[in-house]
Amino acid sequence: MSPGRDIAQRLWRGSGRILRGALRQAGTRCMVCGRALRGALPDACCPDCARGLRPRFGGYCPLCGEPYASQDEPVSLCGPCRLGGKPWGCFGMYAEYSGALRGAIVAFKYRADFGYLRLLRSCLLRGQELHGSGTGCGIVVPVPLHSRRLRQRGFNQSLELCRPLPSRLGAELRPRALSRLRDTASQSGLDRTQRRRNMRGSIRADPALVRSRKVLLVDDVYTTGITAKVCTSALLRAGASRVDLLVLARVPGS
Repeated sequence: MSPGRDIAQRLWRGSGRILRGALRQAGTRCMVCGRALRGALPDACCPDCARGLRPRFGGYCPLCGEPYASQDEPVSLCGPCRLGGKPWGCFGMYAEYSGALRGAIVAFKYRADFGYLRLLRSCLLRGQELHGSGTGCGIVVPVPLHSRRLRQRGFNQSLELCRPLPSRLGAELRPRALSRLRDTASQSGLDRTQRRRNMRGSIRADPALVRSRKVLLVDDVYTTGITAKVCTSALLRAGASRVDLLVLARVPGS
């Protein structure tokens, strides 16, 4: 791609973010898709997006969030969790990674559209409230980015999402409790075996910050759980007394 075309595409994406933000601020548009609304308050959603942003109330595994075919099914352990369990204690999520929620996460995470941050934070807080993950925790720890990835993206999405949690839980935010030892390849597009190999030995926890503490680990999206497992194991090896996991969205069938 030529430099001129690349610059033009960046300007186009930037102008799109500005336009969507202006539409949301106008208070008469859906804050997710920008559809015109009548008599709506600011931060309202159209009916379609509102349906796509509903939390998951039933039909999922309480330890990894795997959604089942119907929300009417009971909350029950999936086969893998029944056989092998998970290293964390309590698991919490808001909903599955699809529809309007997926669109908002993608816009925020990959296009730096901070107009969605308030909505996504509200969803994360609701997920914590629904499942109780992190209740009684001492510190809130976001899944870290490597310094190189942080410079490229400009922000750690998990850190930005979890900022309201410490005041809600009476806990401390500790973004440096976990660190990336190497710049791993993006997990997107990798299968489970490749993700496990990619993450091996990549995370370190600081014992001075986590020893004897109950930790709430926070991430934006749970896919195979490899990242969450590696982070949880590092926290427990560093002396954390317990780790709970809270994610915004769960990729189904992964």
